[in-house]
Amino acid sequence: MEESRIKTFEELKHLASYHFKMLRPAQSVYEGHIREIKFDGYSDMIGLGVNLIRICLHIVQTDELDNRDIYIGSVLELALQLIPSAELELLDEIYKLKISDSEDKGKNTKDTSEKQST
Repeated sequence: MEESRIKTFEELKHLASYHFKMLRPAQSVYEGHIREIKFDGYSDMIGLGVNLIRICLHIVQTDELDNRDIYIGSVLELALQLIPSAELELLDEIYKLKISDSEDKGKNTKDTSEKQST
């Protein structure tokens, strides 16, 4: 059987294009690379973040693992990346609208009740 060897940089780049697909360079001011993880939705993504945090808490509270076995900080950093901050800001705005709408409906109901009693 013939052994396949890379002879040129071009051959290496060509071969790499087929195999290095999991990471891609970040397109932002932050340096690093991006790895996509697929989720069924926001609940699934946040659930994974919560579970990662729970695992870290369990390890810290029970001392079941020697701190050299796992770097908890890196697990927590991953969990933080799973929290959709921009979407949470949107949820806050939606919640404020809901409260405002509820208060307006309450005022309208009170005004209507007062008019009917007079």
